[in-house]
Amino acid sequence: MALLVFDPRAAMHVKQEKLWRTHMVQKIDHVVIAVHDLNEGMAQYEKTLGMKPSRLSDRPKEGFKSAFYDLPGGGFLELIQPTDATGPVAKGLAARGEGVYLVALAVNDIAAEVAAMRARGVRLIGDPGPGQPITGRVFVHPRETKGVLMQLVQRQ
Repeated sequence: MALLVFDPRAAMHVKQEKLWRTHMVQKIDHVVIAVHDLNEGMAQYEKTLGMKPSRLSDRPKEGFKSAFYDLPGGGFLELIQPTDATGPVAKGLAARGEGVYLVALAVNDIAAEVAAMRARGVRLIGDPGPGQPITGRVFVHPRETKGVLMQLVQRQ
């Protein structure tokens, strides 16, 4: 005869797993870190973490250049340096200094999540409005998340 033991931690895990499946956020997709000097940031990441970027990107229309660091299991870190002194990255860097600029959250259905957030009165940046297709990036205003700019990302 086997002795069955109830483990409340296991029950909590099952409950959390069910909640997680219905929750909008599936995982952290990537984290963006703003730096004054991209080359200096890359050198520091290599020295400190032993990491080299997997790719570099220059996005003049968006006002920054960046280095990407792929992470095991998916996701990535992105170091960004502003190239436009009037752009949002430069303004964020001037206001808060170097560090985490943005946390991107992976969602299964960005249109449904934006609609649900709209219904809850959440301030969004880049929301095209009700009935319009989401063709660009959508961000949750930092005032809604205790100062952290969050981006919603749907990967195909």
